[in-house]
Amino acid sequence: MLTPKMKSLINQLWNSFWSGGIANPLTAIEQISYLLFMRRLDEIDSKLKKDAQWTGEKYTSVFTGKFISPLSKEKIDKGTLRWSHFKQLEGGLSNKIIHGVF
Repeated sequence: MLTPKMKSLINQLWNSFWSGGIANPLTAIEQISYLLFMRRLDEIDSKLKKDAQWTGEKYTSVFTGKFISPLSKEKIDKGTLRWSHFKQLEGGLSNKIIHGVF
């Protein structure tokens, strides 16, 4: 059962999608799934890095190095693709990252 607060948060999220031009519920769910995946990937990578530092083992982050955009062929530092980085970006730039412009 949804609490009134949870229902309000869900309505705010849907309003954000609508005002951002995403009217198709499947597209909205796809975007939410992508963001949840990126957040979890960042959390797991950070934990593995801390574990490796604690045990003295070598660990290479999935966010190490450069990513070459298939669309623009631009080289992007993978560290900027972390959830902890792009959640702080302004809407325009984070939208470009989310929609694959980079």
